[in-house]
Amino acid sequence: MYAEQMVRVEGILEEDNSIQKLRTDGGLRKAILYKACSPSVRVGDTVKVNVTAGLLQLGTGGWDIVIASAGHMYQQEGKGHIMKARYTSCQHSVLAVDAPEHPDHYLFHDTFQITEKPVMLAELHSMLPIMLGTFLMKKSNVQIGVILSDEASLPAGLSDHMRIWKKHPQVHVVTTGQAFGGNEEAVTIPNALLWLFKKKAVDVFIISMGPGTVGTATPLGFSGMALAEWANITSSLGGRPIWVPRVSFQEKRERHYGISHHTLTPLLRFAHAPSTLVLPKLTAQNQQVIEKQLLEKHVQSSQHDVHVLNVEEWLQEWKAWSLTYPLPIRKMGNDVKRDPDYIKGVLAPVKYVLEDII
Repeated sequence: MYAEQMVRVEGILEEDNSIQKLRTDGGLRKAILYKACSPSVRVGDTVKVNVTAGLLQLGTGGWDIVIASAGHMYQQEGKGHIMKARYTSCQHSVLAVDAPEHPDHYLFHDTFQITEKPVMLAELHSMLPIMLGTFLMKKSNVQIGVILSDEASLPAGLSDHMRIWKKHPQVHVVTTGQAFGGNEEAVTIPNALLWLFKKKAVDVFIISMGPGTVGTATPLGFSGMALAEWANITSSLGGRPIWVPRVSFQEKRERHYGISHHTLTPLLRFAHAPSTLVLPKLTAQNQQVIEKQLLEKHVQSSQHDVHVLNVEEWLQEWKAWSLTYPLPIRKMGNDVKRDPDYIKGVLAPVKYVLEDII
């Protein structure tokens, strides 16, 4: 299915140098415009918007996407030649850090290792503000490299959360593959790791993706399968792959109850690299569920290390910090604060990295 509609711009809800958020008279009545793909518009302009996700009632953040604005010619200058969103109507060139014309291209001529550096693998975009906020709350001088892959949103670096974190001097966001909009662009995840290691001397890496992950209710048909590839890349470069578990007891779907199969399936079936899985200590009843899952899946006897950490105090500190954060943090459309075990699942590997590695 594909659907588009002509709508009139009734207001500018928000704007910066990368996006406009518009109030319109049609579709979902609000639309997002990516300036990498389309010129800015004014109130009263007519724009063409993609309304497909809204008609399908999909969880894409509730926004139509601007395709084109009527009566505007547009050209955005740039020095790079690496194309992002290739062969779509939004294809555009960027100055990728690993492109020959970039001044840092010399960094990529030699082999390298990120020896023993922690690389955290996070499936859901909602995990990122929890992780970043906690790292900076607990260790004020930490340098964090965030790599966004392209399994979900292509304008991954233009998510509301990333537009905030890209401004932080200790957070360095690189978008890879077809994804775009980070502080910097790279063609591959290994090159993003190399650039962050050599150029920014980061203490910890986080690999994740933008909003809009896909699941098909099949054993292997979900975006999080990429975590196994990320773990293998990390290990091949000498880093330490640390999995951020997707934990919930609010989930009604059996495959996501306790430890989601989105964590266990790629870890146990496709991650050839020995990895570290850090889980939170939970209530006795929930802990029993987790332990049963680990036993049934033979996790403890696998090549992977499993740690369980108490993060109850950290949860309370994070909740206090979250009151200062300007955006709601949602998972599958719901406020993450309604699911404290999910938050604990994200906090546990952060605590492990801060206390045992950095």
